[in-house]
Amino acid sequence: MTLENKCRLHWKRLGITNTQALKAYIQSIFTKHDHQKFVMADLYKLVLPDWNNIQKVEGYPEAGRELSIFISKQFMQFDRQHHPDCMAGGAWMNTGFSVSGNLGPWQISLKNCRIIMN
Repeated sequence: MTLENKCRLHWKRLGITNTQALKAYIQSIFTKHDHQKFVMADLYKLVLPDWNNIQKVEGYPEAGRELSIFISKQFMQFDRQHHPDCMAGGAWMNTGFSVSGNLGPWQISLKNCRIIMN
């Protein structure tokens, strides 16, 4: 099964069947944590359901423009509240998903990721 298919199945299990459900799930990640490293891990777990069995991810998942903007804004707001002395959204800019204009607005692609399993 491809990474994208695993991701789709994972989202279906989580009840993410449309853009509104995806937004709500992402927002819930930000509300349940108080440190950016936990938010970052949960966002990666969202697109890489085998996260606990992954040793290393080479490359970055890609996100469509609207999804990327949505997550970036969430991170900036989160950082202003929880990390006021850091650049708001800086951790996401450094280690978050890449942006791709070749994807649909809310689409994810894992084609540029190489996953090394434990």
